[in-house]
Amino acid sequence: MLGVAWKKVKNPAKFVVVFGLSLAITYLLWIVFVGTFSLHELLIGIIAALLTAAGMVVVTAQYPARFSPGVADLLALWRLPWYIVQGTWEIMEVAGKDALGIKPAESLFRVDLFRTGTEKDVRASARRALAVLYTTVAPNFIVLGVNTNNRRMLFHQIERSSVPKMTQQLGAEG
Repeated sequence: MLGVAWKKVKNPAKFVVVFGLSLAITYLLWIVFVGTFSLHELLIGIIAALLTAAGMVVVTAQYPARFSPGVADLLALWRLPWYIVQGTWEIMEVAGKDALGIKPAESLFRVDLFRTGTEKDVRASARRALAVLYTTVAPNFIVLGVNTNNRRMLFHQIERSSVPKMTQQLGAEG
């Protein structure tokens, strides 16, 4: 498995760095997950981290990710805490009205225009990925995907509200 990936590697140093970082991160996540420093858990964690890191390296060699966000795109996440609070309140309000029989939840699938760029544009690809990630973190939006062919973003809401400013900065036309 690693041998096949190694043959496709153009930059061996990058391969080693990706493997090392993947190994370290997945091992730390394992320790956090199990919450103990028992010898058997540490040994199983090493095995799990090695397998995970090897899998990540193989996938990276076969299908290299093209992710190159701009600084402004990354910094858009400063709005997330407010969107989480606002979205949680919105969900609680809709659930309360629905439970009391005042107004049923709408459950809407919506489509919005999105400046997708081309599929080969790494900056546009990063913007699309960040728009999906950032917007879906808020509990009142679930982004199902961004279609580059027809420049649309599909998302679900339980009550109609405006597309977040953060998502608009990343490409939604609101």
